Amino acid sequence: MQDFEVKERLREHLEYLCSFDKLSGEPEAYRAVEYILEVLEKSGISCHEEDFPAYLSNPVSSVLIADGEEFPCRPRSFSESTKGRIEIPLIYDPGTKTEVSLSEQKQFMETVAGKLVLGYGFDERYAKLLEQHGAAGWIQIWTSDEDAVHEDTVSPVWGTPDMDSSLFQLRMPVVAVSKPCGEKLIRKLKIYEAEGKQLFAQLSSEVDTCVKNVALPIAEIPGKSRDFVLLSGHYDTWYRGAFDNCTANALALELARYMKEHQDELFYSLRIAWWPGHSNGRYMGSTWYCDHHWDELEEHCIAHLNLDLLGSKGADHTLAIRTAGLEGEEWLKEQVRKVDPAAEMMFGRIGRGADQSLWGAEIPYHINPRYEAKKERKHSDAPGPGVYWWHTIDDTFDKIDLDGLLRDGRVVGVLLYELLSKEKLPADYRGYAKTWLPYFETLKNSEEHEQAADEIETLLKEVLDRCETLEHIWGTEKIEEHNRLCRLVGGVFSRLMHSTGSAYEQDTSFAYGPLQLLKASAKALPENSPADWSLFYQTTFVRQRNRMVTELRKLLKEIDLEFRNGSDRFGSSRNCDRRMEI
Repeated sequence: MQDFEVKERLREHLEYLCSFDKLSGEPEAYRAVEYILEVLEKSGISCHEEDFPAYLSNPVSSVLIADGEEFPCRPRSFSESTKGRIEIPLIYDPGTKTEVSLSEQKQFMETVAGKLVLGYGFDERYAKLLEQHGAAGWIQIWTSDEDAVHEDTVSPVWGTPDMDSSLFQLRMPVVAVSKPCGEKLIRKLKIYEAEGKQLFAQLSSEVDTCVKNVALPIAEIPGKSRDFVLLSGHYDTWYRGAFDNCTANALALELARYMKEHQDELFYSLRIAWWPGHSNGRYMGSTWYCDHHWDELEEHCIAHLNLDLLGSKGADHTLAIRTAGLEGEEWLKEQVRKVDPAAEMMFGRIGRGADQSLWGAEIPYHINPRYEAKKERKHSDAPGPGVYWWHTIDDTFDKIDLDGLLRDGRVVGVLLYELLSKEKLPADYRGYAKTWLPYFETLKNSEEHEQAADEIETLLKEVLDRCETLEHIWGTEKIEEHNRLCRLVGGVFSRLMHSTGSAYEQDTSFAYGPLQLLKASAKALPENSPADWSLFYQTTFVRQRNRMVTELRKLLKEIDLEFRNGSDRFGSSRNCDRRMEI
């Protein structure tokens, strides 16, 4: 297949998909679904649509006036409407710009009752703290210098709320302003304070939060096995959403066409999902799919590749690959070099976002590849290539780099094809250990934390030492046993490292990266925390420690029971001395 032909088809898909807004629950979103299914059907690919109700929240309008001047702003999805214009005293939290202790943060919280808080960032936990302490609202100040106001959500609930988490929904207005506007407001506030006066702001904010029906298109390309790789990306957008996420939608259509043409070469099946509800539903499409296709995902899904923020102008030759880690960096490098030998690769662990909603199903491989810009070349703190048009009305067709999208597509294509066509799954247990062990060093700031971290480290090493020993015993012959071990260990590690609670529920949106609750709770020491907060954080730490230790012990027992016949209860691990020294 020639790049020219692919590029022209991508252009055709994008010219259509970028020509209208696609907010979930609106008629235009169904136009996108119809187009996706039509293209799939013309390519002879089996596809269908799943329809269901969704809890969605659309920012409508907001007005912010202070000292006689109006400041451009936008309400946050899942924040509360003001029900008319209200006048509120302003207060600024400098602790959102520079790191402060928990004691200092709580001291500030005791001053926010009845006030509209100015603060940098977008932390949903911070929003709930403000609400708990009686704040009248929050003005989120963007952290980089562009004038644009970016759309986003402030919901602490990941996906559709259930009967308990629905009580956790935010009941406070939140609006966003650009950094230049936010800093102008701070300057005005300081002038008023210096004169012994109180600066008031007038705020009105309207958000439409309700239940609407949405559609989820699915494509299926069977391989020799029922086990499948899931390729996904959201099709709903803020505004036209050219690079977020029309580029990924178009690329998925072309990848589907290519894999259909090579279907006879596929050992594993391919399933492609285009999620609704990413933008105005807090990833409700992927969480709905996880809930309602749980058995299939838990029993048969071997990998999840998610596509987001591809093919934008502003990206350079830096390829960022964020994964759950089992496949190992060398496997990733080997695949990428087939299509881009000069790529400058950057590896990391997947955080929270981009419909990473499937951890509970214990899928062993999670991969999120895209070309980005180096930090010094980014013009915005927006994710991905760091461009100002992220989540704005300016994310239009002219911002797409089609050659860059082809480059993204080659990398995604080679990773996807390698996973689909090879029966033996990739695994680097030694690299897996090197990935995770440094995380526990950061916890060792007290005797109790060090003891817990050492205990978890020891168990983690023991699990991966078992895996190394088994692979040595099996050699290259026992592919079925190798794959079962990959799926068992990779699945449990993915769940443990990237989620914090029940496998069947979603964590809140408070945690952003691997092992976040364990790391965050370890920071609360008696000398820098209020007594009650210190107790709360310590309770979290103990529970997360219990979870990690117990689950790793169970995993060791399961490995012993599942594979003991082939390893003589791992007696050979001592004979050949293959235990890890990291």
